[in-house]
Amino acid sequence: SSSQNLLFFDGVCNLCDGFINFVADRDSDMRLRFGAIQRHSDYMRYLGAGRYAEGGEEALSTLVLVQDGVVYTRSSAALRAVALLDRPWRYIAAFYMLPTPLRDVGYKLVARYRYLIFGKTDTCRPPSTKFQSRFLESEAKEPTPGFVDGGGFPLSR
Repeated sequence: SSSQNLLFFDGVCNLCDGFINFVADRDSDMRLRFGAIQRHSDYMRYLGAGRYAEGGEEALSTLVLVQDGVVYTRSSAALRAVALLDRPWRYIAAFYMLPTPLRDVGYKLVARYRYLIFGKTDTCRPPSTKFQSRFLESEAKEPTPGFVDGGGFPLSR
């Protein structure tokens, strides 16, 4: 597939880490790539998701899915990611039909208390070797012509 699906998450959040593991294990076509928000602030700004990157107005408040250049957050990001999974898991995405404000009430409530309920780590955990290649930091960091210092994104959009 030529589409790009980048899922950014809070790398110190145990709930978020569990969701990424769940998604990775059920995405046999490997349509999603992952990155911890804490490690990819510049790239997120470049992609138009800077308000959710560290230092942004809504830093670390949501999952962020960038799908073919469009930024999705909160329940929309989670459900659009789930829609890419294997059967039967993709059918959970049917909840996308509910109005966004209704879906996001539950999302925001869980997000607010996620550290209290699920805990957090002191630093972003590196991806396990099992699916390390699915993470943005696994990309080669050698300078590429036309790319900013090998960081993975073009000089001009």
